[in-house]
Amino acid sequence: MQSRTFRKYYLDVNLSNLVFALVLGNLFGFLWGVIAFCTVGALIGYMSFHFLKKNEYYLYYNLGFTKSSLLKRVLVINLILALIPIIILILTT
Repeated sequence: MQSRTFRKYYLDVNLSNLVFALVLGNLFGFLWGVIAFCTVGALIGYMSFHFLKKNEYYLYYNLGFTKSSLLKRVLVINLILALIPIIILILTT
């Protein structure tokens, strides 16, 4: 149950994050889009979730998640996902 709940939060937060990263990627290049996705984009996704769906935090809190634990998990997963294209980019150049 908790993995499904976290997955919903992860997808909600990364929807805004992905849009932000794609815009930066188109403007400044692929590498900057990946870096934005795993760093600043996660914070922008967090802020957009906080602004648009603030009341859902009560659900997560009742299931044992805190805001900081949710954000830390999102950052760790995004860093792991961002390492894959960076490693591929380094190996191909």
